[in-house]
Amino acid sequence: MSEHQQLYKVIQNRIQEGDGFLPFDRFMQAALYEPGLGYYESKTVFGEKGDFVTAPELGPWLSLGFADLLFWAWKELGEPTQWTLLEQGSGSGKLLASTLAMIAQFSMAKPATVISVERSAQLRDRQIELFADAGFNVEVVSSLDAVAPRENIIVFSNELPDAFPVRCFCHNGGSFYERGVVASEAGFDWKNSETVIEDGPQIAEELIAGWQDGYISEWNPGLEGWQQQLAAIVERGFIFTNDYGYSQQEYYREGRREGSLMAHIGQAASEDVLEDPGSRDITAHVDFTVLVKAGRAVGLTPLLWMSQGGWLAQSPSVQAFVQSLAVQNDATSMHLMAHAKRVLMPYGMGEVFKILGQAKGVESARPDYLSQFDHLDHLQR
Repeated sequence: MSEHQQLYKVIQNRIQEGDGFLPFDRFMQAALYEPGLGYYESKTVFGEKGDFVTAPELGPWLSLGFADLLFWAWKELGEPTQWTLLEQGSGSGKLLASTLAMIAQFSMAKPATVISVERSAQLRDRQIELFADAGFNVEVVSSLDAVAPRENIIVFSNELPDAFPVRCFCHNGGSFYERGVVASEAGFDWKNSETVIEDGPQIAEELIAGWQDGYISEWNPGLEGWQQQLAAIVERGFIFTNDYGYSQQEYYREGRREGSLMAHIGQAASEDVLEDPGSRDITAHVDFTVLVKAGRAVGLTPLLWMSQGGWLAQSPSVQAFVQSLAVQNDATSMHLMAHAKRVLMPYGMGEVFKILGQAKGVESARPDYLSQFDHLDHLQR
């Protein structure tokens, strides 16, 4: 029996255990993270040989931007000689390795401790090999539970909360109904529960008032717990989260009637998130309004929220690298500039991806060099 067949059977059994109905977050959890069988446990997911390309696979642009943020945050912390750098959801490890190489060129103390948090066993193995080859001493752990609370810590992530399992709903007659998965002859299908959700999403009433019956979407119940975990670890420091998402006002607007769930397989996007679980990535956009609210509740103060394009375009290291490529004007530089357009421009990743900065235990405002394009006020509406 193949891994996909085994996973199919696991999900079928859970549907049976749930009297024929499995909430979507439990389906997504199994499809992505079932030990030894889930998508992130059994496939090469990143890069040209994987199912999708993330910004770290498109040149140094993201690591340049993060390096500038880390340098700024380190200075805001008082330029400590002992500090910790942590990336969560490190994937292939390329972003962390590249960022470490970048900050080594800055006039700053090297992090005394570097931690990579990655839940996938196969990706942790790949990271250990990559960091060893690059000469970096990195602690690779499976969860934040393995990280003790500490001061002077900077945490960053790229495309992390979009892969947290989400719950799905259909709004009818003024009530939220759970959308889940049932077994069918063809595989798996959607079904709406007949029971009203008691612990539903935190969505503004004025947005709900504009919906027509049958409005379908999702919400991410893991954001609150994630912020609680980070707040417990970060006694004094900064958190930078880069991911695709919206303000709640944009996420749940009347015209977005089918949510943001998407699958990725073979370098292509697909709306069929139920087909052949384990063969494809499943993601949903991030509601940054809820994320900021959850952070505030546990002492994480938001500093900035802007598009990836706006952030990187203002980053000094990105600007300097662009200028150096313009001088070279060869095939390599043209190739890198093509990738830059994909990462920075609105028609690529530049607009839908957002960077959120948060602080705890340190009085700070957003970096001076990021004075434009900050839309944090959009999350307060």
